[in-house]
Amino acid sequence: MWRPNRPAMVSCPCLAHAHLPQALSRVVVPGRPALGLQICGLLLLPAAGWPRHRRFGSERGARIRAAATREAVIDGSEVVIRRLTQEHELDVELIQGLFQPLELEELVALCDARQGFQASKQTLPSGEFITDERRTSSSCPMLWPLMMPPEGLSQLPPAARGGVEAELQAVLRVQRRCAEVIGVEEGRIEPLQLVRYLPDQYYRPHMDTHEEPHRMSSYAGEQRSHTMLVFLSDVPEDDGGGHLHFPKLGLKVLPQAGEAVLWQNLRDGQPDPRALHEGVAPTSCQKLVMNVWVADRPFSIAAIAAWGRRQKEMQPEPQPTTSQFLD
Repeated sequence: MWRPNRPAMVSCPCLAHAHLPQALSRVVVPGRPALGLQICGLLLLPAAGWPRHRRFGSERGARIRAAATREAVIDGSEVVIRRLTQEHELDVELIQGLFQPLELEELVALCDARQGFQASKQTLPSGEFITDERRTSSSCPMLWPLMMPPEGLSQLPPAARGGVEAELQAVLRVQRRCAEVIGVEEGRIEPLQLVRYLPDQYYRPHMDTHEEPHRMSSYAGEQRSHTMLVFLSDVPEDDGGGHLHFPKLGLKVLPQAGEAVLWQNLRDGQPDPRALHEGVAPTSCQKLVMNVWVADRPFSIAAIAAWGRRQKEMQPEPQPTTSQFLD
């Protein structure tokens, strides 16, 4: 039986070098710190039984090692943070216990109640938002406490106040937990964004960072230091798709409601190409996730306003047009 701190001695035709990437898979067993080894479809676990498992696939024949694990108590809940990559790779962590599926379902219901899901936009380096074939999902941005603080609720019409207050309180609760587990100020978190993938909908490989050097798509000239992707629904293993995929790491993560994946987007202050990722299309089910984007600095209304003025000044002046008609 394979143990995580010793090499596995297994005789198998798949371990011939030509098939090694297909032979090995990273496997995480919920509630246990060890990784397992999958060879030719056979899952080998440490000797303490065969609990229900979920697979985190590796497309390369990298050496399998025990996952680095840490624990925290956040809002009274025990949270387990487990690294999915090796020390020399991009830091990608699985977070378990931070959210309960029912409270995440509330976020989806709030978006649905106001018909908030619309075709997802792709951001151009110019800052322009468009729809194109690279991203076919639908998205719903949540309220941003920076722009709608709780003390501003009294200014809303009574008919609108209840729904706004419910969404704002839900967002504040989620934002607080995310900031604590990541170790950043709440003021660095962008508006939360829910994303819905219907069968065969996808988001092609992309980076979450803003295009350097101008960062035209940013709110205030910031760069995204981290991304946390929260899974709001399960994707069954027999679906065959629906993964969060890191092509440069050879890592695939299958969504399970309430779990989240956290990774760094920057290396020495610059976008790290290893953070390239994609949302693989589910084949037979709906997939719901939440984007939690973290900036490298806190946001402020003044900074956003100043950035907007600067961007406007940088835009070229419209050229006068000559009438095709003679006076």
